[in-house]
Amino acid sequence: MVEAINRNQLLRGDLSGEAAPIRPPWSGPEGLFIEQCERCDDCIKFCEQNIIRRGSGGFPLIDFSKGHCTFCGDCVKACQHAALTFPENLEERPWALSIEIKDNCLSMNGIVCRICGERCEESAVRFQLQTGGRALPLPDPELCSGCGECSHVCPSFSIKIRPLQHARAA
Repeated sequence: MVEAINRNQLLRGDLSGEAAPIRPPWSGPEGLFIEQCERCDDCIKFCEQNIIRRGSGGFPLIDFSKGHCTFCGDCVKACQHAALTFPENLEERPWALSIEIKDNCLSMNGIVCRICGERCEESAVRFQLQTGGRALPLPDPELCSGCGECSHVCPSFSIKIRPLQHARAA
């Protein structure tokens, strides 16, 4: 199946769509978000964790290197332009993200490190012991909330978080 990319990704040469920005939680599909967002920076100002920053074109994006999302909802409450909205079903996940653990993971290379699993409140990262003292990290997408804590605390920057192509529909 061919995944759609947006104009920005095409112009930047990201034909795979892997460099798609992670928008604040409870944002709609990328096209609708770009259309509705007025780039007022209110979501940035009200983010207690300071993980929302201005991205390309002045649109807000998430920077997990600064911390993780607590899903406080302050960014949504601050948004006056409906670019961020709470869903009718409050059980719905705030965003559709996936995590990928790269080969430079310390645990995969025989160094004892399980900080991502220890810090994950949802227990979405478990470890399977391997021969030779290695432990293979196994992320569980069903348990993952996409908060970014695993990425933020990873000492080897081995965890990549990216949006799933077909996030919450409008």
